[in-house]
Amino acid sequence: MFRHGDVSTETDKKPFWFTLIAFAGSLTAAVLVIVLSRGHALGVFAGILLAVVAAASGAVLFAMVSDQAYIKDGTLYMRYLFRRTRVPLDRIGRLAYKDDIYSVYGSKGELLGTINAKLTGIDRLLNRLDQGGVHFD
Repeated sequence: MFRHGDVSTETDKKPFWFTLIAFAGSLTAAVLVIVLSRGHALGVFAGILLAVVAAASGAVLFAMVSDQAYIKDGTLYMRYLFRRTRVPLDRIGRLAYKDDIYSVYGSKGELLGTINAKLTGIDRLLNRLDQGGVHFD
């Protein structure tokens, strides 16, 4: 789901749909409870709690959709939240794995970005990087 390149990590479908339904349902319920409560304190309080659930599920949904890594036209693209990094494959010096995170280092040893190791499709991405001659630690 949401592929961007010939080799790409993807968002899992089941957690995505669950979070999307939770977001839409809690947002709809919050609006309905606040409107139908006609200003009663308990109804407004319940609506506010549902709005908090909607905000939390919206934040999780955004994080799920924005956590990606893909290879397109000989360039590795890494995205998470508002940070985007692109690195030509020949500039990658090595990849280091620690605590379910792949850290991508440049040829001079500088940290270029990170990739979540739990993403769907990470195996294909790592295979392509291995074929490209990237050294793994």
